[in-house]
Amino acid sequence: MSSQKSPEPDRTNYPPLYVWLDSDPRVEPPDAEIEDVPGVPDLELLVAAILDGRFGSLLPARMAISPHRTPTSPNALRRIDVGRLLRDRGIPHRQRFEIRRRPADAQS
Repeated sequence: MSSQKSPEPDRTNYPPLYVWLDSDPRVEPPDAEIEDVPGVPDLELLVAAILDGRFGSLLPARMAISPHRTPTSPNALRRIDVGRLLRDRGIPHRQRFEIRRRPADAQS
């Protein structure tokens, strides 16, 4: 028997987990990709990417993740409440809302 340890698996060979930040996964391509490491929960991978700054410092209220680039069924897509995820993990954050249109513009 050899006393050498087997090398750690190369994490770059794992398929990606697709992330939609501000777009609709049914009609838009993913905004980002993170590695989907077997045995590691998707939420933990997402939190690690958030803490690494891979999505920037301004996050949407909700994100969507999927192991499929074009999810065809609701079961293939997971929607994440970002505020709750950050609170549950004890990650300090501030919540803001962006007003995209004035109320008068929305009526026309």
